[in-house]
Amino acid sequence: MVNIRRVHIDELPMAAELANQVFCETGEPYMGTAFPTLFRPGITHSYGAFDDTGRLVSFMGLVPVSIASGLEKISAFSIGAVCTHPHYRGQRLAGQLLERCRQHAIDAGASVIFISGDRSLYTRVGSQFFGRIHQFELTREHAHIEPSGLWELRELEPRDLFAVYTHLQHPTAHVEMSIGEMQQMLGAEAMAHVNQQQQKVLVAATSNGIASVAIVSVPHSSQDDQHPSQQDSTSRTGSIIECAGRPDAVGELWLEAIRRFELSSLTVTIPWQDESMLSVAQATGASSKTIHNGGTVMIVNGGALVAQTGLLGDTNDWAPVHMTIDHEDDSYTVHTPTDEYKLTNDAELCSLLFDPESDLPAAQDAAFTAVPLPYMYGLYFI
Repeated sequence: MVNIRRVHIDELPMAAELANQVFCETGEPYMGTAFPTLFRPGITHSYGAFDDTGRLVSFMGLVPVSIASGLEKISAFSIGAVCTHPHYRGQRLAGQLLERCRQHAIDAGASVIFISGDRSLYTRVGSQFFGRIHQFELTREHAHIEPSGLWELRELEPRDLFAVYTHLQHPTAHVEMSIGEMQQMLGAEAMAHVNQQQQKVLVAATSNGIASVAIVSVPHSSQDDQHPSQQDSTSRTGSIIECAGRPDAVGELWLEAIRRFELSSLTVTIPWQDESMLSVAQATGASSKTIHNGGTVMIVNGGALVAQTGLLGDTNDWAPVHMTIDHEDDSYTVHTPTDEYKLTNDAELCSLLFDPESDLPAAQDAAFTAVPLPYMYGLYFI
C-alpha cells in the first residue's frame, strides 16, 4: 500500500536519490545539483508515492513558473524528473501523481502545465505538442566565415552577470527569473548534464558592455579521461541552450562556439517569433527544420489561459481580437473585426494560441497572431 501526497522539504534528498538511480545509472549523480528548483529547500509543490515505511518510491517534480509573453504573463507549472523505483512500476503511480499535480496547478491559479516529456502517460489525459521552433544545423564550413572584429568573443566572467541577465530577460517571450535564480540556473547546467556534456557561456563584448550571450552545450574536452567516447573530432556535436542580445553578435558567437570547442556541428534552436535571430541563422545557409516546442503542454484551466494571454473579453469588447467563453459547454469563441470562430475544446485552444502554423480557421484570420512562448528546453529546463 502506498501513500500519495506532497513531498516535504526534508524528503527532497530522498527524491534526488531516487531520480539519480533512474536517470544517472551510468554517470555522475547530478539530479540534486542540476535541478535546484526541484531538489533544493523552498516551498515544495512536487508529489510522491511513499511505501508503508515512508520510503519514496515514485516522484513527480512540480515547479511554478511565470512566462512573460509579450505584454502578458502566463502562470504555469513545469513537470520534470518523473521517476518510479523499478519494483513499483506498472502500478499506475505516475498517473495518480499527475492527477494530484494537475489539481494542485488548478488550485494555485495556473492555466497550463509544461511537461518535459511526451509519453502516453501525459498525452492520454490531454497533454499535447505545442508551438513551433526553427532548428538550424551549423557546421565547420560555416565557421570559416571570418569574425567581424566588432566584438571580443570570450567566455563569461562574473562581472558580466548583470548585462547577461538583462539580455536573457529581454526577448518577447521568456521564463521570468530573478538575477539570483538565473545565476543558480547557469551554475546548475541542467541541459548540459542531460546531454552528458558540459556547459559553456560565451559573450560578445565591447568597451561599452556586453552585446550578446550564448549558452552552449558541448562535449567534454579531450583532456577529460572520464569521457573517452566523446573524443572523436568528426562527431563533436554541440547545441545552443539559449542565446540573446544583438542578433548579428549572437550569430558570431555560434560560429565562435564551433571554432573554440572544435565542434563538427552546432544545433541552434530559435522560437518562431524571434524574427531577427531567424534572419541571421537563415543568412548562414545552414540546413533547417521546423519542430514543436520542447515537451508537451496540458491546459488545466482554459478560461485562465485566455485571461492570462490578454484575450478574454465580452461580446461588446473594444479590442480588435478577443475571446469569450461559453461555460455551459466549455467552448470558446474568437472575435475578430471581420468574423467569429468557435473552438470546441482545449486541444483547439492550444493549437490556436500557441501554433503559428495552426490550420484552424481562426488562425487564418489576418487579425489573429499566435501567443509567443520561449523554448522550454532552454536554460530553465525542468
